[in-house]
Amino acid sequence: MTPLQTVIPRTGLFGRAKRRIKTLGLRGLRATGASALIGRIYGGRGVILMFHDFTRDPHANLDQGCHIEDLDRILDRLRRRGRDIVTLDEAMARLADPRARPFAVLTFDDGYRSNRDLALPVLERHEAPATIYVPTGAVTRTLNAWWLGLRQLFLDYDTVDIAPMGLRFLCPDFDSKIAGLRRATAWVWEDFRREEQLRDTFSAHGISLPDLVDRHLIGEAGMIELDRHPLIEIGAHTTTHRALARLAPDEVRRDIADNKAWLEEKLGREVPHFAYPYGAPSISGTREAEIVRGLGFRTGVTTTEGCLFPNHLSTPFLLPRQNAEYTEDGAAYAACGIDGVFRALATRGGNPVAVGAGAGA
Repeated sequence: MTPLQTVIPRTGLFGRAKRRIKTLGLRGLRATGASALIGRIYGGRGVILMFHDFTRDPHANLDQGCHIEDLDRILDRLRRRGRDIVTLDEAMARLADPRARPFAVLTFDDGYRSNRDLALPVLERHEAPATIYVPTGAVTRTLNAWWLGLRQLFLDYDTVDIAPMGLRFLCPDFDSKIAGLRRATAWVWEDFRREEQLRDTFSAHGISLPDLVDRHLIGEAGMIELDRHPLIEIGAHTTTHRALARLAPDEVRRDIADNKAWLEEKLGREVPHFAYPYGAPSISGTREAEIVRGLGFRTGVTTTEGCLFPNHLSTPFLLPRQNAEYTEDGAAYAACGIDGVFRALATRGGNPVAVGAGAGA
């Protein structure tokens, strides 16, 4: 067996300084009104915001998830800026109406328990609806939630051996654990076939993915209960949560269709809204969008940065969606996303209308 290379992962002074400068820049854009000026061009008529997990302590969670207080601040700012928080169906209707008020849509991916336990009370205070996209495997506990496994690995161990990477991580403190987790996560994102290579690593460290899924994600009863709440709608997110772009067309169609049918049977209603797992790694041209269209969905959301314009009515299965999670200052980050700042940066001041996989992440 080839010896593992030992590394001590560090963000480093440059990395920490870069994040600090980014945070100060975001706050400055918001405080000076520059973000709002950019929003006159890039803000469109509305925006779809993307969240996953929620937490009271992102640092203890290895910088994963959205601080629940940030969600409260984001919703408060949306209201103060005159934006209505609406459902996806209402958003599409407003795009077709030039007289409609500006809006925001809230979407949560994967079905974390924190969506119910932490986020729902905040949504209730603000009377804000949200769509929660749930993969079948999350509820049946068969999901290959490699990202949960990696996080638990670095939380539990100061020495982490990941043989497929050829690396032994020495992580004596939280900063090195966070840096190691980011490096290992980036390694999977480079090639999603690598997620299967982590199973032996998890087993060797006594980490059970089904147990982690059960701990962090809602079950069947919880999903049905959430869907019956007047503010919550469950959406589709595939059966297995794989990167669809690397699958054959028949596999893509089956992975999406089976999830839609399963959800509809459990919920007793039509499920018209869909989110692509991982965003861009699930989108190869328009192939997936045509499959989503053919299966009878009304919308499909990506992770392409940008806001919503009337042009998006012609591409309802490739809608842009703005990430709203940032552990340094999530409220400032979301404010800039709502104004289209990241779309402006991604296009260097070019086309404000985001269509397709684009800058997805």
